[in-house]
Amino acid sequence: MPRTKSKAPEAVELKQTEGVLYLKAKRPLTVREHEELSQKLRYEMKKTGLTMVLVPFSLDPVEGE
Repeated sequence: MPRTKSKAPEAVELKQTEGVLYLKAKRPLTVREHEELSQKLRYEMKKTGLTMVLVPFSLDPVEGE
């Protein structure tokens, strides 16, 4: 039986500053979905050298002073 890919929720890029990429899920995540997405982001961080931050669904980062 062929394996099916698990469908992780998509995240949107909020902004990128000095080697840090902020990502926000498009909808609230279950605990399992959050763990899967976090693992994928850790893999991509090692691969690209960027720092990726997964912010909560309810948070919108803003520029500070």
